[in-house]
Amino acid sequence: MAAKTREVRFRRLVDLSQEISPDTPMFPAYPAPAFTPWTTREVHGFLAETLFLVSHTGTHVDAPFHFEPTGKKVDELPLDQFLAPGHVLDLPGPAPRASVEAPDLRTARKAAGRSVHPGDAVLIRTGWERTRGTPGYLHENPGLGRAAAKELVDWGVSLVGIDSPNLDAAGAVDYPAHHTLLGAGIPVVENVANLAELGTGPFTLVAFPLRLRGTTGSPIRLVALVE
Repeated sequence: MAAKTREVRFRRLVDLSQEISPDTPMFPAYPAPAFTPWTTREVHGFLAETLFLVSHTGTHVDAPFHFEPTGKKVDELPLDQFLAPGHVLDLPGPAPRASVEAPDLRTARKAAGRSVHPGDAVLIRTGWERTRGTPGYLHENPGLGRAAAKELVDWGVSLVGIDSPNLDAAGAVDYPAHHTLLGAGIPVVENVANLAELGTGPFTLVAFPLRLRGTTGSPIRLVALVE
């Protein structure tokens, strides 16, 4: 089968990724990243480091297998799912632990003045990024409710991202948004950064994960190619 091709023209790049360092905010279940010097110029003639980090570190993608036992792993997802026309749905100011619902998404889509087509990528801007570095960032975040996640499935999107550390609202222990999207084969990107720099114009989202065999997720360099 011939590979799909897509011509992309853009005026500027916007980096939507968090920096990964030992200070990157991590949930208690995950260890902090660590970069350890491994070779020296004196002995080997060059420098290199070992990287110790969870596959869900910083700006990262959740593959369906992260929650769904029969879901695809990172290396099993098609590359074209991570290169798509992008849309920002602006939902600023939800309360801590609040659930974004389907009518909120429809209102934000109407306000954006652009149609979301099957195969497009959607980024949810809640403004929660402003709390990064505080305890609340990891433990008080708003997120998508089950009906909102189902709405995105019905739109036929290829990928969903959010500017918080968790797609689900803090306290949603049954992870309804994760199960709804990942159960439909739609990967999720968390810890999206710098959405305010995108503006309202069209862009192409680039969200390629590393080619990690058998994993539930991968850190990514999330980039918008702004037209």
